[in-house]
Amino acid sequence: MAHYTAWDAFFKFGYSPYSDETAEYTQKAIYGRKVIEGEDQNRLTYPFYSGLVHAPFTLMDYAAARALYMTLLQIALFIGVILTLNVVKWKPPIWLLAIILIWSLLYYPEARGVILGQFAIFGFVSLAACLYLLINNRDNLAGVILVLSTVKPTLVFLVVPFLLFWALMRRRWTFIISFGVVFGILFFGSFLILPTWMSEWLLRIFRYSEYTVGQSPIWLLTHVAVPWLGRAGELIIVALLVMGMLWSWWMAYRPGGENWFLWSLSITLVVSNIIVPRSATTNYVMMLIPILWVYAALDRTKPWGRSVLLVLMLVSFLGLWWLHYATVVGNQEQPIMFIPAPIVLGIVLLWGFRWLMDDVNVSQLVY
Repeated sequence: MAHYTAWDAFFKFGYSPYSDETAEYTQKAIYGRKVIEGEDQNRLTYPFYSGLVHAPFTLMDYAAARALYMTLLQIALFIGVILTLNVVKWKPPIWLLAIILIWSLLYYPEARGVILGQFAIFGFVSLAACLYLLINNRDNLAGVILVLSTVKPTLVFLVVPFLLFWALMRRRWTFIISFGVVFGILFFGSFLILPTWMSEWLLRIFRYSEYTVGQSPIWLLTHVAVPWLGRAGELIIVALLVMGMLWSWWMAYRPGGENWFLWSLSITLVVSNIIVPRSATTNYVMMLIPILWVYAALDRTKPWGRSVLLVLMLVSFLGLWWLHYATVVGNQEQPIMFIPAPIVLGIVLLWGFRWLMDDVNVSQLVY
């Protein structure tokens, strides 16, 4: 709704999508009135060029637009899963593929993303398509499609630098240039339509915490679960995570480090979701890439792996939905929902490092 009404107000009345007038227009559509203190103000916090994705939906009424948007999200999710399976070189049998697709749609972060109409799923398919194109040496298209993910910067604020530096070290100039040119056209071209968009957008970003919930898992750990850790503990843990992530980057960048790429990318996706200042469980759809790699490795390296991955899908599905049911207040998910998925996946990536690297060598997952 916040995207639909922001662009509807822009085209109907000429309001900046970041303006107070647009915010009031959105709030009246959602609440029937202006917000009161403590309520989410539902302001647009995406860059101006996000209008290329969301503005066309204003050509139809909201009910039809929402139905179409949710349908496209589901299609994008399935496409992203299929592309990811190709990236990790896994061809499960048809019956297992069907279960994986159903699980991916009903798994808490993805199902919530579809229900709420969250762009994060488009970010996921953008990254999955980028990786697929990179491994097939279609660097020009890979750079172009990756730009789509930047519509929601919190999804890829670490992933994009990782991929660009990797391309730089591997001299994949076409990928860097295609990304830079398309991103530059969208970024700087936005000033031609709304010269003040950058300053208005940054203001909305800086003030976002004043009216929203959704702290990072690290903040919740150090301020809620173990409050004696406090701000100092939070900074120390974030610093350690970032240093570990950068070390994984170097291992992927160095000569002969091609087999580290997928593991380093997976670590980057987990760390970015753990330390991002304002998190959302719908953003966890990005972690489907390492999750599906773990499932693939189980299936092809362990005789009991297929049984285990089926159990993992069942437990993860039931576990997160039960946790939501047990903790939800009204229609608001609670902070505990932010913690299990990235923490558990991070532990699996670290604890199963040697096993996953063996899978890389056996399956030739080198980039």
